[in-house]
Amino acid sequence: MTNPKYSTIAAWSLAIARALSASNINASAVFSDVGLSLAQLELEPDSRVAIDKMTMLWQAVERTSGSLPFGLTVGQYAYPIHFRSLGALMMSCDTLAQAFETLPDYSALVSNSAVISLQRSPHLLGFTIIPLNGVEISALAIDAFFSSLMLHGKQMIGHSDFVRKVELIRPETNSQQAWLDFFDCPVVMGAVNNCMWMDRAMLEQAVISKDPLLAQHNEKAVRQYLDKMQVLNWQEKTSQGIHALLVNEEPTALKIAQMYNISERSLSRYLHLEGTGFRALLKLKRQELAHHYLINTQMPINTLSDTLGYSSVSNFSRFFHTWKGISPSDYRKRSNC
Repeated sequence: MTNPKYSTIAAWSLAIARALSASNINASAVFSDVGLSLAQLELEPDSRVAIDKMTMLWQAVERTSGSLPFGLTVGQYAYPIHFRSLGALMMSCDTLAQAFETLPDYSALVSNSAVISLQRSPHLLGFTIIPLNGVEISALAIDAFFSSLMLHGKQMIGHSDFVRKVELIRPETNSQQAWLDFFDCPVVMGAVNNCMWMDRAMLEQAVISKDPLLAQHNEKAVRQYLDKMQVLNWQEKTSQGIHALLVNEEPTALKIAQMYNISERSLSRYLHLEGTGFRALLKLKRQELAHHYLINTQMPINTLSDTLGYSSVSNFSRFFHTWKGISPSDYRKRSNC
């Protein structure tokens, strides 16, 4: 299979298949309906599935199951072993805190369609998933991810009491009981970001079992996989960070550096070594999103200008004319002909 720009590891789709089969639903038929071959994915569990295909699959799963919280069920079938070395790396850490601190660096193995970061308060650690603007991710996928993380943590320390609060972007439903029952803590829907807040003291508990040599082996294997995907570079990380922030605020090099827990100077040095810089990546991302919204949506030009962080429509129009040689409105007209 080819590796699309935004994708997720095929193992997630296999977790969906197991959950469907356990619910007496024909998984192969559901996959076939969205143009995916379950048999092929089972042969290539390390391959990549385009995020738009995965979102279509999640939508089909929701329709077929008739269950809004079905993502919570899928999370129970996403075993660490199915995520190859990343799952094994997490399970071989000294503490659950170390496991969650490790995940953001290697999250692209699971999916590169969102930015994963950690928020900290004196007593809580927030595992945060920031969707990329313009890249649709199913709410069920977020539910499944948090569900699997909680259950993996339970395997490591013997309980799931470490989860204190869950915040979800998904719209509020008539009943949140399924989420309340599963996470056994307050659940907030309609939130700004997807975040699972965890007790920092509990995360420091020693895991039930670990193997330091195995951990080193697994980390090496994860890095090799990411190198093969060509996503473990600072251009990609910075571009994704810009993408995530742009819709709500003006991205800066400092904010991106903080997202990845490094200094602004280090970020600048890493980008320089890769032959680029923050301003160049910000310009490229604005071009990419301008093209996306003009071609695929009817978003008004003034709204698009604000979304991309321009101080005025005239500034945005000048930028676009320099790039494409025509105005944004004319570009949209030509593309829709």
